[in-house]
Amino acid sequence: MRQRIIENLPRDCGDSDALSPVERERFLVYVMGPYRTFDVEALLPDDADSTDDALPSFATWNEYSGSYAEDDVLRLLQETRDCLRERGFNAFLAIDVGIDLEEMDAATQSIEFASASNATVFVAPAVGDNLGVGIEIGSVLEDMLGSDADGDPADANPPRHAERFMVATEPDVRSAMLGAVHTRWDGSVRTFDDATALCRLCAQFCTHVQNEELYGDLRRLD
Repeated sequence: MRQRIIENLPRDCGDSDALSPVERERFLVYVMGPYRTFDVEALLPDDADSTDDALPSFATWNEYSGSYAEDDVLRLLQETRDCLRERGFNAFLAIDVGIDLEEMDAATQSIEFASASNATVFVAPAVGDNLGVGIEIGSVLEDMLGSDADGDPADANPPRHAERFMVATEPDVRSAMLGAVHTRWDGSVRTFDDATALCRLCAQFCTHVQNEELYGDLRRLD
C-alpha cells in the first residue's frame, strides 16, 4: 500500500488534483477527518446493536450548530495537508489516493492508509451536534493494537505503532473516544484554536516521529 500511495499522489485522482513533489517522498503523513459520509452499519461489529446510545456517534452535519460545515472541514484538511507538504512531508488525504469505494470501503481505507504511513493525524473540529470520530479512530487504533507494525508483541501496551497517531481537536470538542485514545492506547490528543495553530501542531508531531525514526528506536518504514 505504501508504494501505491506514493505512486498515486502525483496523479489526478477523481476530484483531487495531482500533488507536487516533496522533499521527503517516503515519509507519508495520512491526514484524516470527518469530511464525508460513512456507512455506520458497515463499521459496526456483527453483534452490535446500532440503536445502543453508548456507541460512538457519527457526525451530525447541521448548518446551525458547530463551527464548520462539511465543505469547511475538507478545506481545513486540505490546508493542513498543503502546509505539511510545504515542510517536506508527503501528506495526503484519502481522496488523494483515488481508491474507489467499490474496491475498498472507507473504513478499510483508513486502516490501510494509517498502517502504511509514518504518521497519522486525525483532525477533529467542531462539526455539529455530535462529532463523528469514534468508530473510525477506534477501528484504526484497534488495528494497530492487534498487529503492531513495529515488530513488538501484539499485546504490547501500548504498541509502538500507536506513537505514530495523533488526534488534533478544537478545545470545545467532547468525545468519549478521544479520552480512550489516551487511556487505552496512550495516544496523543492535542488541541488547536485555528488553522495556523493546527499546521504548527501537525508539523511538530511529524518532526517528532521523524526524529524517533532517525535517532530513536522507532522502526523506519521502507
